[in-house]
Amino acid sequence: MGMDIWRRQLLKRSTAVIVMLVILCLLVSCGDAGRTNTGEDASTGAGTDTGTGADNGTGTDIPPVNDTGMPDGTDDPGTSDGPGEPQETGKDADVPGDAEDTQNPVNPGGQQEPGLDPDNADQEASGMNAVDRIRDALKDNVSPAVTGELIRLFLDYQGESHGYKGPNHRYELRLLPEFGPGKTLDWDGLTAFIYYMANYFEHDEEGYYFFNAELFDETAGRLLPGLEYKHRRSMYFDYKNGIYKATGWDMHGGTYYRLKSISGDDRGTFTASFDGFHFYEFDDFGEPYGSVGENMKAMYDFVGDRNADADFHEVLLEILLREDYDEILNVNEHLEITFRISSDPEFAFEYLSCTREYLES
Repeated sequence: MGMDIWRRQLLKRSTAVIVMLVILCLLVSCGDAGRTNTGEDASTGAGTDTGTGADNGTGTDIPPVNDTGMPDGTDDPGTSDGPGEPQETGKDADVPGDAEDTQNPVNPGGQQEPGLDPDNADQEASGMNAVDRIRDALKDNVSPAVTGELIRLFLDYQGESHGYKGPNHRYELRLLPEFGPGKTLDWDGLTAFIYYMANYFEHDEEGYYFFNAELFDETAGRLLPGLEYKHRRSMYFDYKNGIYKATGWDMHGGTYYRLKSISGDDRGTFTASFDGFHFYEFDDFGEPYGSVGENMKAMYDFVGDRNADADFHEVLLEILLREDYDEILNVNEHLEITFRISSDPEFAFEYLSCTREYLES
């Protein structure tokens, strides 16, 4: 009888210990998982993310490396509201105005760049990169016309990435701020544009990205020569003692720009307009039709039975080279720029003005 009581007491104590250990493990596990979504971890900088290019992460990662030519699939999609400005992710962050996308664009299988048009094959063989190719096509051309080759060259330029060496041109047209004669400079947008074009991904001990005013000026001079501005705080960066420090935000989604019109003058100034197309998070062939965005659905409809083996970038290029591209895909924005050809080794253009219009879906 005494032995049975002792055994029962021992069993109860053992059970209690086991239950306490299980509860402790659950608490530790939940704590670790929960921290990935807290403002503290999610706000450690500009939110550039490794897995989905358009910067949806903790802010301590670097944008992905993808040298495939077309805008890299990791930065393709946005959200139902469309890709746009950086978005708040953490502590002490300002809520970015007009933030338009909530992304994690998918990498459609890591596809390689589709082959160049036959007319461009000799340039590819010579080792010319996308910067050189678009520059070569436009220089000394005072009467450029929209052709399949030029459409493709602008898309190639948008998608060219030099990885950590920079720059990643996929953000160039997308983040180019509105400015120019008769327009108020979009200062908030300018700071985000300069940050990505500078390709300087250093962060402090707290994980917040930063860069200095000298690098700001140098980058602005390369891309926006003659632009007047005053160093100060913006929606996305605090500014103190010559240092811009990210307030804690992400930039989600992606946009593809299709050349719509182009003209030039004898002073070497070009004016070009583009239609912009937004894609949602994880848009890709292989994702359920009901879970993808409007433009991805349109791509599914376009390929029909071919969707099983369809390549995202190849199909997108096929559509954008058609005359009726804007009847197949939904145009989400209009962009007009004036620019000159640049001699910079990494950037093809010096921008003189930018006007952007987001369209209602």
